[in-house]
Amino acid sequence: MRCPECKAPNEPGSAACCGCGLILLNAAPKRRAEDYAGQKRRVADREVLPCPFCNGEIESKAIRCQHCSEIINDDYYRERARRVRGRVNYASWVAYLFGLGALLVFRPVGIVSIAAGLILSIVYYAIPVEPPPKPRQTRRGALGRFILGQLRLERVGIPIPTLRSKKLIFVGTPLVAALIGYSANIFLLQRPVDQVLAGNDAFRGMKVSAHYEYWIIPGVIVYDLKELSFRQTPIDVHTALLEFARTMRDKRYRRVDLSYRGARKLSIDGESFSRLGHEYENRNFEYVLYQFPRLAGTDAGEAGTALSDRDALLRFHREWYGDDPMTRTVAGGL
Repeated sequence: MRCPECKAPNEPGSAACCGCGLILLNAAPKRRAEDYAGQKRRVADREVLPCPFCNGEIESKAIRCQHCSEIINDDYYRERARRVRGRVNYASWVAYLFGLGALLVFRPVGIVSIAAGLILSIVYYAIPVEPPPKPRQTRRGALGRFILGQLRLERVGIPIPTLRSKKLIFVGTPLVAALIGYSANIFLLQRPVDQVLAGNDAFRGMKVSAHYEYWIIPGVIVYDLKELSFRQTPIDVHTALLEFARTMRDKRYRRVDLSYRGARKLSIDGESFSRLGHEYENRNFEYVLYQFPRLAGTDAGEAGTALSDRDALLRFHREWYGDDPMTRTVAGGL
């Protein structure tokens, strides 16, 4: 092929003359198979494409390479993980809320349902948000970013059965709510009890657990006497209860349960417990030692007038924890 301007010979298909640089408009176009733009067609229009890691042929919609197991579509992986985590979190809240309601009616079912909700919360945090790191990628601080990504708090909307247009909105998981509730028990109830026991050597060896009923009902306090040592007498146990009542005298509760090793023995209404704290603060020992045990004891109605003050106090402590063989000091008197 010769150039029409300088008559210089050129190879067939040349786009410009090698002698004068004239553009050869009559050059034959390239075939479609050799066209570079044709090789850059959309990936979605191709049935197979090479893996960027091993160059093996994989389907265009593949998520992971079938040859080297590398993640190909990271966005799809993140979207699928988000959907799965959302469903698990929704199920955990439903189980947890159902357990809270069932706990007031039938305790075993409530405990099992709450446990299921908490286990689903753990599963929620165990599902990875980001795809597994590629072998060629080594980034600093990857562990910190992974933990922050896993602990991401999401909003969950649960419809109310009676109100179809309304939803209960929760942030996080039931595990977060349980940790907050447990912390409230520790700081609002258990910490004052520990301070009372640590403030007097006569209470050494005594162990008391104070928490809300089922750890979640704020209107009821459970004052659970866990353990007594050989040096404690009923007056020591009574004094510890009075010190706790004085600490909580300005709080308002519906009921205070006196338990021994997890078993409820006596119940005191919130107003009487608050008055007990105020009377002890005012040094009214006649009331806190003799009148209050008659009012709080289960046999106060039929034996309140027949018993002496000392016997009424002893009966109160026998009904609370005196049936246990380890509490022989109650049988010996004050």
